[in-house]
Amino acid sequence: MNRFHLRFASAFGPRLQTMAGKTVRRAMTLAAFVLILGCARDIPSEQASAYSSATGFLTLCDDADFDHALGHFAKPLKATTSADTWVKEMTDHRGAYGIPVMRALVSRDDRNLTGTTNEPTKINFVFRTSFLGTTPGDEYVSVEKLDGHWQVYAYKFRPSGKPPAEKPKVKIKKS
Repeated sequence: MNRFHLRFASAFGPRLQTMAGKTVRRAMTLAAFVLILGCARDIPSEQASAYSSATGFLTLCDDADFDHALGHFAKPLKATTSADTWVKEMTDHRGAYGIPVMRALVSRDDRNLTGTTNEPTKINFVFRTSFLGTTPGDEYVSVEKLDGHWQVYAYKFRPSGKPPAEKPKVKIKKS
């Protein structure tokens, strides 16, 4: 019986490993999907909407589309500074790090205005962001609910190291 298992495994081993690998990958993907759905169910819709605005802003910054990030997601920030100055500062400071490899939410702080409902009106997010060729940095995104929409009113990028010597060349297809 052992000879049969050995011969069977040696004759079909790579194919079985591939099939087993696919099954494991599918199971892991399904488990991750279920985990994300389970976590998302516990988040109130207002906080999910605020998170979406913060990450949308960061995504545009990742693509070095700072002007659109300011105009679409950060109208209060745009009102406090000139767009050209902010875009130049972001290009010089944040743009030097390039596209992130990974971003994780580190903390969230909700703030309610006095005399309002339990829904938050301001939320501060802190993200830990990793980049190619350098150490990670922290990104602080503060959002506020204005006229029924979440808008970024403050953004700070605090790198824990120097920008990479050469900015990695990555092409992003925009469609």
